[in-house]
Amino acid sequence: MNIANTCTQVCRSQLKPAWQCRMPVSSSTIQAARTPYRQRGIALVVVLWLLVLLTVIAASHARVIRTETRLASNQIEASKARGLAEAGAHHAILELLVRDETQRWPVDGSVNRIRYDGGRVAIVIRDARGLIDINKVQATLLDTVLAGAGLEETRRKALVDATLDWRDKDSLKHINGAEDDDYLRAGLKWAARDGPFSSVEEFRYVLGMTNPLFEQLAPYLTVHSGQAGIKLDYAPPWLVSVLADTLGAPSTFTTGRGGPTFHITVWASTDGGSSASLDMVVRIAPTSDQPYSILSWRAPARSITVNAG
Repeated sequence: MNIANTCTQVCRSQLKPAWQCRMPVSSSTIQAARTPYRQRGIALVVVLWLLVLLTVIAASHARVIRTETRLASNQIEASKARGLAEAGAHHAILELLVRDETQRWPVDGSVNRIRYDGGRVAIVIRDARGLIDINKVQATLLDTVLAGAGLEETRRKALVDATLDWRDKDSLKHINGAEDDDYLRAGLKWAARDGPFSSVEEFRYVLGMTNPLFEQLAPYLTVHSGQAGIKLDYAPPWLVSVLADTLGAPSTFTTGRGGPTFHITVWASTDGGSSASLDMVVRIAPTSDQPYSILSWRAPARSITVNAG
């Protein structure tokens, strides 16, 4: 009986459908089933963050490339402008080497404009004798120019005498002048040269000179004319207007043919919008082995009153 019942129960259990069979499931089994889904979620988040990071890096790199490209383009344009300015300067020298004076460009400060491939230049040539030579200028002329620049009398007299003391070879001081001890007492680290000015820039260091005053006067100064007077044919309009009251002094104001030394100013601009300028002083000697020599070169040009347009 017992054996029969046991067989019956076994047979019934084997005939039950699979959904009716209840098997115990542990918590570890459930956790094992959930783990792959959780790992896939973490991997997705990591991938998304990597995509964001790569996007930021790519955007930053693109911005750097654009900036470097723009800087390189600007540098190229600036180089073109400098090249145009130098081409204009040498063009001016060639014009000065023309033997027939009637065919030369004027040397009175007139503006000459040239169109080059890729840009434009404006060129001004002025005979050095149309400017004030600070190595030769007389005290009265310098005083007149300083007055025209708006300097009051006491400061004018001091600056005139200090200029004379700077360029003379002795250590004797003019009445209102300045020698080495005066520069020392003023706390300056230099003293009077006791010799000729080597450049217009040196005039900045004379006791009593200020930067604004120097910048105002510098376009009208030279150290290359070799004369105390000014040739009115080549003088800038401002100098002519300042000196109008004393035009009757022939020893100071003269007219005549041009000399061998010229100030050249060039302004250049490219079609891309970049610009450059330069000042140079050149001595012309067409009959010698060296037809010209450059005495000074300054870039950018001091004057900005003319453009290449």
